This record gives sequence, C-alpha cells and structure tokens, in this order.
Amino acid sequence: MRNYYTKQFGSAFSVTVVPTLKDNFSYLINDHATHTLAAVDVNSDFEPIMRYVEEHVKRESGAGVAHQLQTILTTHKHWDHAGGNIELKARLEAVAGAGRVVVIGGANDGIPAVTQPVREGDRASIGQLAVEVIDSPCHTRGHVLYRVYHPDHPADGAALFTGDTMFIGGIGAFFEGNEADMCRALHKVYHVNQSNEYTLDAATFIFPGHEYTAGFMKFAANTVPASAGDDRAFIEAQTAKYAAAVKRGDPSVPSSLAEEKRQNLFLRVADPTFVAAMDRGNAEALMLYLYNACD
Repeated sequence: MRNYYTKQFGSAFSVTVVPTLKDNFSYLINDHATHTLAAVDVNSDFEPIMRYVEEHVKRESGAGVAHQLQTILTTHKHWDHAGGNIELKARLEAVAGAGRVVVIGGANDGIPAVTQPVREGDRASIGQLAVEVIDSPCHTRGHVLYRVYHPDHPADGAALFTGDTMFIGGIGAFFEGNEADMCRALHKVYHVNQSNEYTLDAATFIFPGHEYTAGFMKFAANTVPASAGDDRAFIEAQTAKYAAAVKRGDPSVPSSLAEEKRQNLFLRVADPTFVAAMDRGNAEALMLYLYNACD
C-alpha cells in the first residue's frame, strides 16, 4: 500500500503526491483561491488522481472534477509519464459544460495530446499560480521541468517538478543525452533561486517522477568522502528517515532544494568546491564517474 501525501505551500496552494504504477509519482496541484487543479505526469494509472479529487477536493469546493481539472503538465514523453494524457483529456472533456483540457509539454519531445508546447522561458498558469518552464534535455531531448509558485505569496515557497531529470538523491538515465547535458540541467536546478539564499532553497521543494530514493541515498552514504563530516552524518540520517517513510507506505518525496544540495551528489557537481574535493577532474568527468558508479 502506497499512501497519498499533501504538501501545503502556505495558504496559496498545495501539491498532492499520488503514487501510481509500481514506483511512479503523479501529482495534483491545487490553487486554493480558485479551486483550479492541474495534474502532473499522467500515465495510464490515473484513477488514483480521479479518486483523490472525488474524495477530497470536490468535497471542499463543491465543483465537479472536470470543471476543476483542466490542465495536464507533462515533463517528458515516456509512457509512464505521458501515457494517460489522451484518455484523461477525452474523459474530462466529455463531461457536459466542461472546458477544453490544456496539455502542456516540451516542444521537442512529442508529448501525446499536447495542446501547448513549451520551451525554456515560457510561462503558464494554474488559476492564480505561475508556472515557469525550464529545459533539461538529457533523459529525453525535450524533457522540461516546471517551477510552480504564487507570485503574490513568494514566502509560501515553490514546487519544482523534475520528472526523470533529478530524483531525491539522484538523477535519471542519459537516454538521449550525456554527462555534459546533465551537468547543464542540474546547474539550472542548483541555481533555480538565483541568489542561492538558504531560506529560498529551504522553501523550494523537489517533486520527482519515481520512488528511487532508497537506492540513491544508499549510494550517497557509501560515496560521500569521509572528510565531508557534517554532510556525511546528514546523509546517513536522511537515508534512515526516507527508509522509515517508505516502510510505512509513505512517499519519500518531496525534499527541499536545500536538502538536495547536501545529499544529492549529482546535484553537487554544480558546486566547484565539491568537484575539487572529489578529485575526479572537471564537473563532466565527475558526473560520468558518479553515473557509472551508481548502478
């Protein structure tokens, strides 16, 4: 049994983690002011999304599912992230009085049922929420990330949907890219808050595409240099915390960007100090070393 979990971003919005398939995560974004919903990475197993809306969100707002859920965000083209787009779109639009469903996805990725192809710098909205698009080609050539926040409530934080580019403690496979592409993608994640202020990083939460946390955290605990001191102890404590959550049936996600900057060795390749400490050459060489070492 895999449980739902809802992360509240102040009074502005929430993100519900919806476990699907064997180890996938879909997500439901809820703009509280307008009761507008968006689903992220919809595969063929989308009934858990519909069930959650019927049992929880509909009761709170009084509106029908099809009148609230009118946006689908897709990070990339793979079937376990986009395989439900066509069917869910048709099902929602078949309801009397419902509007057209907007399917947003990378312009270079051939997303099923896409109605709004996007590239880096493009913006969209979910009710009063802003959606920023970040290109992250590597896992697929058109993979994108979505940063979601309320422009009038920046202190409430932001959600960053990373698909199969970055996981908790790890990264996705280089199916259509290489170590240089991943370095560029993770550099964007590392600096998504341009000031790199801790308070902003601590309020930016990462929502990846899979429950792969345990394996990546074990790798991090075994790989981080003994000289890392406090970071090594932090990684070991985080590994135990995530393992306990998964054992309870709870999702390990989200984590904060501040946490990832300590526990995700792949993300830390964006930090020149870490690259020097690992003594594997430049950032790309270190990325490839970590990628090959983590099986």
